[in-house]
Amino acid sequence: MTADAVLRIDIRTGLYDISIDDDGGIEVDDFFDTAILYSIYGERRANEREVVPPNLRRGWIGNIHSRSDFENGSKLWLFEQARLNRSIMNRIADEARKALQWLVDDGLAESIDGAEVITRNGIIFLSVTIRRSNDRIDNRLFDLWENTGVIR
Repeated sequence: MTADAVLRIDIRTGLYDISIDDDGGIEVDDFFDTAILYSIYGERRANEREVVPPNLRRGWIGNIHSRSDFENGSKLWLFEQARLNRSIMNRIADEARKALQWLVDDGLAESIDGAEVITRNGIIFLSVTIRRSNDRIDNRLFDLWENTGVIR
């Protein structure tokens, strides 16, 4: 069993927080939502081809000391201002799969079976399907961002 803190999203603010169980402790579940959230929403640094000015390449400072072949996070932030078309949606899905691949590499999952971009009412969502080693399939839906001018 993989034990991870259960995270709840506050619908009003869009912020995540840990969930507290009835005994006052941190609620845990057999999954790794915290790791997935960081993998998707954490920022991996862009290279010089993707963003020319070095001071705009973003990224997590902890990746400076990471193994040379691995960095935490994703480059989904590069697509926030892109015009959404099928090509961009496919690139977003590819980047999400790449950001989650470490789960397979580290033996926590068998495969990342799907990553799909969905749009509803001007909001961009990412749907992810992860196959676990115990024949369990987990589906998650993440709110990535809103199109410009969308009012909730």
